[in-house]
Amino acid sequence: MKVSVIVPVYNVEKYLEECLESLLAQTLQDMEVIIVNDGSTDSSPVIARHYADLYPERFTLLNKPNGGLSDARNYGIPYAGGEYIAFLDSDDFVEKDLYEKLLNKAQEGYDVVVTDIEYWYTDPARRTVMKGLSERDIPDIRKRALLSPMFAWNKLYKAEYFKDRGYRYPLNTWYEDLPVTTMIFAEAENIGYLPECLIHYRQREGSIMQNSDSPRLAEIFGVMEMVRENFRTNHLEDTYHDELEYLHIEHLRLYGMFRFIRSNSWETYYDRSEQVMKQYYPEWKKNKYICGLGLKNRVFLQFYSKFTAGIFHRRIRGA
Repeated sequence: MKVSVIVPVYNVEKYLEECLESLLAQTLQDMEVIIVNDGSTDSSPVIARHYADLYPERFTLLNKPNGGLSDARNYGIPYAGGEYIAFLDSDDFVEKDLYEKLLNKAQEGYDVVVTDIEYWYTDPARRTVMKGLSERDIPDIRKRALLSPMFAWNKLYKAEYFKDRGYRYPLNTWYEDLPVTTMIFAEAENIGYLPECLIHYRQREGSIMQNSDSPRLAEIFGVMEMVRENFRTNHLEDTYHDELEYLHIEHLRLYGMFRFIRSNSWETYYDRSEQVMKQYYPEWKKNKYICGLGLKNRVFLQFYSKFTAGIFHRRIRGA
């Protein structure tokens, strides 16, 4: 078996069939799909069972009590028989040649291959493409990858990362992709890039990750602590200091801060971000990657504070 695709499923009856149909249609024949039903209470298990019964050569269904996205991914890993592992969220869907193209690229000698992402909205006018690999001119591909999207599911990995090295996603937290993806990028010998947009990342109104006032926003602080600890433990914090610093800038001072601003607890989040940056990256405003940002983002990073908050809040909350 060449490729195993692990699909966690929880209460996605509205979208699951489209996801599974896109996997059934794959041009790569030497692949399996491991559906992990994470204690769904809607008709998702019935839909999944239908595909597993009708197409047993392609789909395997596993059932487990609800434990969350990471727990479902981790549960499926021991059942994966492929030389390569991929993940796909069950409300997303892919083009029919995605995994054949990812595998062909991987077999050129890459440990992990990344590809582009379409932010898919019902309204075609709102759809946008995110590059799977940073376009910054950085000779070290690992450092370039660390400045790229950290999603687990726009990548194909050698199975050894999960089978032999024991990588698993942290439980019971948002932002669960970060600790695993960052370490795989840092340790990979060769990282490949498929510059095509073959994954459709469905944007659902009212989804949990779009809830800007959820107390779970605070979980980013614990996740970034995991990232720092992983790099310290593996003696990589100095090698990737600038990249780690920039990851903290993105998640605690820039895009993460845009989320914090929309929350009623923004002052608490701001104080915590200040504390982390002062403790670990006190010179963060001098980070060399900031110059690659657009003017508005550079201005925000330079001047946003509790004293200037009112100026920025009106614009951001109205966006």
